[in-house]
Amino acid sequence: MRLSVEVEATGHPFRMATDGPAYRRMAAAMQSAYGRPMAQLGQGGSIPLCTVLAETYPEAEILLIGVEEPQARIHAPNESVAPEEIAAMALTEALFLRGH
Repeated sequence: MRLSVEVEATGHPFRMATDGPAYRRMAAAMQSAYGRPMAQLGQGGSIPLCTVLAETYPEAEILLIGVEEPQARIHAPNESVAPEEIAAMALTEALFLRGH
């Protein structure tokens, strides 16, 4: 088979800061919601917009959070999320916004 690839666009990786007040507040909110310290997990991909925002607003803290757990199979045909995960993340966000 012959294959040709044409690059239309590229995105730059994003690495968030973990030493700011918003990060610390999110970690505290997650610990309260989940009952254990927040863990960090690096992912292979990133959202290119985050790098653009970080370069445009260098003082801003950018936090990416989502509703998923190990069995969620995110982006798979049989994707689903446990209701307990949805509830815990909703509580996390409420605690974060309240200024936990």
